[in-house]
Amino acid sequence: MTAAERDGLVPVPEAALPIWEVITGYTRYWLVVAALDLGVFEELADGPRRLSDLAAATGVAASRLVVVLDYLVACGLLTTAGDRRFDLAPPARQYLLRGSPLSMVDMVRYSPGPTSAWPELSATLRRGRPTRSVEDDAGLFYGRLANASAPTQQAVARATAALLPDPGPGALVLDLGAGAAPWAIGMLLAWPRARGIALDLPSVTPFAEAAAAEHGVADRLEVVAGSYLDAVLPVGEAAVVTIGHVIGLQSADLAKALLLRARGALRPGGFVVISDYFRPASPPTGRDLAEALPQSMALTLLANTYEAEVVELPTLHAWLAEVGLVPWATRQFLPGQLVVVAVEPGHAPTG
Repeated sequence: MTAAERDGLVPVPEAALPIWEVITGYTRYWLVVAALDLGVFEELADGPRRLSDLAAATGVAASRLVVVLDYLVACGLLTTAGDRRFDLAPPARQYLLRGSPLSMVDMVRYSPGPTSAWPELSATLRRGRPTRSVEDDAGLFYGRLANASAPTQQAVARATAALLPDPGPGALVLDLGAGAAPWAIGMLLAWPRARGIALDLPSVTPFAEAAAAEHGVADRLEVVAGSYLDAVLPVGEAAVVTIGHVIGLQSADLAKALLLRARGALRPGGFVVISDYFRPASPPTGRDLAEALPQSMALTLLANTYEAEVVELPTLHAWLAEVGLVPWATRQFLPGQLVVVAVEPGHAPTG
């Protein structure tokens, strides 16, 4: 390296890559949204296709569409051959087809929250709250997000159920802040003899009812409209209480109140299952997307909600101790998302 390069007077290509990564991140997001709108991924669901065929199917001139397709190749979502045939890369086939069991198509649209929140992020951080929260339109936003996250969360719920002992005939799964009830449904599918209660706001419960019918568990899942902070809950009855992506939406006091209510609903030997994106207590070690995901989700909450609490895992452990619970198992089934299973002291299963 020359002295001029060391002094920053001559550009070094690699040195600017982190800046370009930030700039192009915005481009990549809207590229994928546009590709979803154009039906690019669905057009490739049955196998490779030529550029000319994709252009005809999407209604975009080949000279324009090739820019989109080549960029998707660079992003690792498509593959290509020398004769300008394109195919889905494994991540797109698994997550960006609407009919995939683990589809994240709607997550792409709704997980960042309303796009209007991001240009005013600096002002939001100074004020301590956004101008408008997703809670102002909870029925519309949370309903869409609930449906969007259901496929992947149901898979996580079933994986979590595999960690736990079968609770037995008639055992109760209580899902607090259920959304489209992927946690209750996933566990009822794993435990065919169990029953469930899914609790959420009246504007959201229709999504849980529809999902229960779709998955064939409507006869075992009671959907209840109400707030998980003040609705009447069963006492000492639930084999499992699930709290999925709810803790970070509360103030610290309300989060602890919710955990205390969950403990009160447990039968002896029952489990409280908390799933969320908890910020690590230690800072990131470098440019690692998996490490950055909890930070990104924490920032999304700050940008889009009034009472968001940026929760670190040690903070959750402290809250559990305050309400008389201890962590029993912690798992990561999806990048960045942790599942914490807690029990009452002395009730941890053995073997």
